[in-house]
Parts: sequence; structure tokens; C-alpha cells
Amino acid sequence: MRRFWLENRDGDIWDFNADNFDEEDRNLLARPEGLGIRTRIRSFEVENTTFIESIATQSQTIQGRLYFRDYAHFRAFADFCGVINDEEPLKLYYSVNEQKERHWYKRVLITELQKSEINVRTGVLEIRARFESLSRWRQDHHISIEIGQAGNALVYPYFYPYTYAGSNLTIEIDNSGNLRTSCLITCEGMTDTPTFRLIKDGKIIDQARYNLVIPTGSRLVIDSAPDSQRAELIAGEIVENVYYAGEKDYTYSNFLMIPSGKCEFVASALNSNFGRIRLQYSIQREVI
Repeated sequence: MRRFWLENRDGDIWDFNADNFDEEDRNLLARPEGLGIRTRIRSFEVENTTFIESIATQSQTIQGRLYFRDYAHFRAFADFCGVINDEEPLKLYYSVNEQKERHWYKRVLITELQKSEINVRTGVLEIRARFESLSRWRQDHHISIEIGQAGNALVYPYFYPYTYAGSNLTIEIDNSGNLRTSCLITCEGMTDTPTFRLIKDGKIIDQARYNLVIPTGSRLVIDSAPDSQRAELIAGEIVENVYYAGEKDYTYSNFLMIPSGKCEFVASALNSNFGRIRLQYSIQREVI
């Protein structure tokens, strides 16, 4: 059974699957539409032959009917959503089964809440709602790895499949989505010239190197998301833009994009003394 729920900017949840309609933080979403995609093709014709100029995939507006017990119940939902014209999106979750870990979400903005009168026959308030999609369907993944020095031996508590060989730390990534995706890399600990690579079928497909030393108590944050692309060295409340320290060689993009399918994330440094590396990325699909 598929399920829908909404997460607001404070991380609170509103359930659209009303197992218990009397609870304040849940109601029913019925007749959902726009869960798929639309493709726009630009083409031109020369002597009875059609040439494709471009193909653009567009997310559709998700819409449906929301049912509330009364006006007070609807006001509680409006308070949950907060300022409707805020630029900070909500998250609309969609699960195709009961397994919570397999849910997907889209970043959305509410563009319509069309209110009518309470239906005298059913006794409920029906609202027409529209959610403007700001992303593809996504699943967030977080990988955390620690390496510490204990005498002459390396000790590395492990939270995800990886191998350690020499000065290289390799993590296996399985991006089961059909789109490449950005990632957020956080590196902590006394580390000299951190280097990160993505390897697919034995070939380097993307890499980043920052010619700096990460002092103890600081962390390097590299975010390749197009809307927040940044490389920063953070120590407490002090934030330094260090993109200028990225490798200038044209073979280094310095902002990694994870491809669809399986690949390896390889981290290395001159002193191979990573304290902790966290990798965050979202699997993205056009249709689920």
C-alpha cells in the first residue's frame, strides 16, 4: 500500500494516510496526480526529415484532494506548513510499500490550497492542493568512516563496506538511481592535502584535491550541489572559503558528481591520517 506524508522546515511530520482521522497531525490525501514526468521535445524538419534539437524532462505539479474534519483541523495543517510563500521547500514523501527505509521524497512548495465549505453530506472539509516539484524523487544516503592512529597500527571503526590499502580508503557506492547526483563530503582530523576520486570500471571519472592542511579541530566541507556549490574550511564559527586551494589541473573538477550505477569513492592524503570522513548523497530517479 502506498503512503504519503509531509515534512515541514522544522522536521515535523504530517501524515496523509489517515488510519485515525481524529488525530490532529494527519488527514487524507486522495486522488493524487502528477507523480510521473513530462518530456518536452524541440525538433525541426528539413525535407521531410525530423531532427531532434533538445529533449527536456520536466517534473509535473503534484496535486490531489485533502480531507479535514473541520476548519480547526485545516488551520492546524496551515500552521504546520508555515509561511506558504517561503522559498525554503517542504519535503513530500512517497512510499510504495510499508518499508520505511525505501521511501522517496520530493522538495516541494505549496502553490494552491483551495478551500471550500464543509460538505453537508459527508461532514468533512475538502481542499484542492497543488505541490510544485523542485527536485526529482530522492533517497538520502549517509556514509561515515573513522580512521585513527593507535601506536604504530591504524585503527578504523567501520560503518559501511570499504577497504583500506596503503594511503587509500575506498568506499563502494551503489547509486541505484538513473541520474547522476551531487554529494557532500566532510573531512575532519589532522589531514594534509586531501584527495577524493570517483572510479568506475577501473577509470577515474571525477576527482578533487585541495592543497591545504586541515588542522585538528577543523573540518573541510565540499558540497557539489549546483545550488550551494562550496568548499569551506570550518573551525568553530570561523568559515573560510578554500575553493582557491582546489587543484588547478583541468583533470580535477573539485566538485564530485556521483554517476548512476556502481562506483568507488577513494580518499587519500599525503599523511593518510584521516580522522573521519562523511559522505552524503541522494539517489535520484525520474519515476518511481
